[in-house]
Amino acid sequence: MIKYHNNALYNSEFDDIYFNTYEPLAECEYAYSSALDGVNKSTIVVAEAGFGVGLNFFCTIAKFKSLNKKSLHYIAVEKYPFSKDELASIYEQFGLDSAIYKEFLDNYHIIPNSLLRIYLLNRTIILDLYFGDILEFLDECDFRADIWYLDGFAPSKNPQMWSEKFLSNLACCSYKDTIIRSFSCARVVRDRLSQNGFEVGKLKGYHKKREMLQAICIEPKSRIKKQIWFDSPVITKPKTILVVGAGISGLAIATLFKEAGFDVVVAEANDKAAQGASSNLAGICAPLITQPGVALGDMHMSSFLLSRQFYSRFGGEFVDFCGCDEYLINDKMLSKFNHDSKFFSISNDIYPKANIDLAMQIQPQNLCLALAKNLEIYYGYEYKSLKQLESCYEVNFSNLKTIKADVVIFANGNRAKELFISEFNDPYMQLSSVRGQTTMVSEFMEISRPLSARGYITKAIDKIQLIGASYARGDEYALPRSMDDEENLALVSEFIDGKNIDIIGSNVGFRGYSGDRFPIIGGIHNASEYMRIYSSLLWTKAKSTHQNPIYHPNILISAAHGSRGLSTGILGANMLLDMVLGRQICVKKSVINALNPSRFLIRKLKKGLVKSSS
Repeated sequence: MIKYHNNALYNSEFDDIYFNTYEPLAECEYAYSSALDGVNKSTIVVAEAGFGVGLNFFCTIAKFKSLNKKSLHYIAVEKYPFSKDELASIYEQFGLDSAIYKEFLDNYHIIPNSLLRIYLLNRTIILDLYFGDILEFLDECDFRADIWYLDGFAPSKNPQMWSEKFLSNLACCSYKDTIIRSFSCARVVRDRLSQNGFEVGKLKGYHKKREMLQAICIEPKSRIKKQIWFDSPVITKPKTILVVGAGISGLAIATLFKEAGFDVVVAEANDKAAQGASSNLAGICAPLITQPGVALGDMHMSSFLLSRQFYSRFGGEFVDFCGCDEYLINDKMLSKFNHDSKFFSISNDIYPKANIDLAMQIQPQNLCLALAKNLEIYYGYEYKSLKQLESCYEVNFSNLKTIKADVVIFANGNRAKELFISEFNDPYMQLSSVRGQTTMVSEFMEISRPLSARGYITKAIDKIQLIGASYARGDEYALPRSMDDEENLALVSEFIDGKNIDIIGSNVGFRGYSGDRFPIIGGIHNASEYMRIYSSLLWTKAKSTHQNPIYHPNILISAAHGSRGLSTGILGANMLLDMVLGRQICVKKSVINALNPSRFLIRKLKKGLVKSSS
């Protein structure tokens, strides 16, 4: 609940105000964002302990816009976040109503103990906001900042924010000459920074405040890596990117890399884009709802919110932000929704129904074809093999053509399994292919948003509705079957009873799935080297002295997206771009680890179940 004390925004838990009412933006600029003048880089990374209502963030944006800089990456933590409605009320109260505040609020959603990525001003500004404890924030994020804002409540009232454990880690998240700014000049803060590699001084305070703190990092520290085998690959400054696969995953990757300034080409085995799992007329893009704190649910929520931003920017007429209704047809589904959340509300129909207002209906094939028009794509290029040359890769295709590129990214859907077997020699990769058939029918019911139960029904597109979908693991039959159409209708029988259903067509697609339901996103590991350097993991997994992982240089993958690839395919595109650019990745570290392609091999190594590679 919002509270004020003498017209100042007040936190009763810490008995302190968030900011003074006297020229708060001017004070933020003086105390914090003026530090940008001291950074001689085109891309500036700012980290903040104590995001609050975001005033320092917005002040930093204003300062950034006044400088000739390329991009701003702002990374912050907030343990007690305001809700979207509370922030809107606060901004209105203080007259903060410009377009940037609205754009921020449109994309602001709280995911407890997780990371929210928001892109602003045509992706020139990135906000990564972690909702949770500050020490968890340091574990779950991996970055070095050019500037740190320490803007928590006073050390006497909020000691954890200023703890030795936190302040001793700042040098691990800083460069040489990183600047720290803070209102607090408390002795304990100065001493702890001095003891941990910073030269500490004081600056004149703003208005009635006598002084403030500035510290400069003299001795950056190395971070002690936990589970180092999942550490992200180092990509060597590439110019050319080859994406193998022109479904939604591959085209999203190509689109974001091209926008970031890379020279991108796409190779597709078929004669046009979106002929695999992305070939449907319509699909539902909604988050997988789980109980709070479930890793799979956290990943899907982060993925979904990233996909909303992507589709807002690139989706055009092929994305309908209409929401969806998910019918809770059994106790298992009810239990997943048995908690308070801003992401859904429950109402009653023929079953209890979760109303997911942020969900979208997407036309995957039409959207892919639209994205493809803006990209350089070679059709009829079925991947065969690759060869590492001195400075790049030469990729060979079955039509006897080759393409050279600095970085190769595989987004080839259900073909990923054979890739790992034939090319990268990891016999422990748990991937499978699932055949799915959807049924197209003449519009038979008027609905304002798609619905999902045992099966799903989409809104009509040009008087056609889609009903889906069958699920057959290992079934390789590529043509439609009438019995699958009948099964699809049976899945939604309670919604079509008594209606005349006119089947006008079917579509078959093959989706890749992993053995643990997470996609595989990241660098492709050198399996034989993993087996060698981590052979003793059964006994040493708790130690922190392991060798750095060895990847196949500059080879990445985004695959095994299953039935929610409209969301997780976009996550993959964002993550891989972050990896190539060497910046903080858009989701928390535990999610990155859960997506790492080497995870199945690592699990076997931890259990001592890997056979000798000799």
